[in-house]
Amino acid sequence: MTIAWFIAAYKRRTGAPRPTRYCAMDDFTAAILGDGGWWAETEILGDRAIVKIRASAATIADIAAAATGIKRLPKDRLDDSLASLSPAVRSALRAELQDMGYSLAEIGAHFGSDLGNFTLGDVLRFAASRRLKPRYDAGSDSILCDGPTQPCRPLDSVDAEVK
Repeated sequence: MTIAWFIAAYKRRTGAPRPTRYCAMDDFTAAILGDGGWWAETEILGDRAIVKIRASAATIADIAAAATGIKRLPKDRLDDSLASLSPAVRSALRAELQDMGYSLAEIGAHFGSDLGNFTLGDVLRFAASRRLKPRYDAGSDSILCDGPTQPCRPLDSVDAEVK
């Protein structure tokens, strides 16, 4: 079994009796469970979740290759240093944080100019530091993540659930 971390978008559940959203990783639950694996998530800013998966290497590769709105992270353990990543990959991680809704000032204040001095866990804990409460907007028939700031499920809880 292989462990992998992903950033996954939330999707609108069609056919639900009321407007509902779900983590896109749920589309792969059958394959993950079929491997005898498991997955867990914490919702973060930007209508996304950090997801940890335990599944076969083939299932993880299939998810990474096929899924829209799901991105595999470049390291597999929270204590993995980001120093070995290319500047382009570190820059992409920084851009992902910004796209979630963190300002460049916040990112810079926390990490300085080089994510290479940090671990995957450092970056994911920062990403899981807050989220915005979702709400349904009947006028646009959409679920918006623009409510009050909410705490995220602790990343260490997600990590502990998927071994």
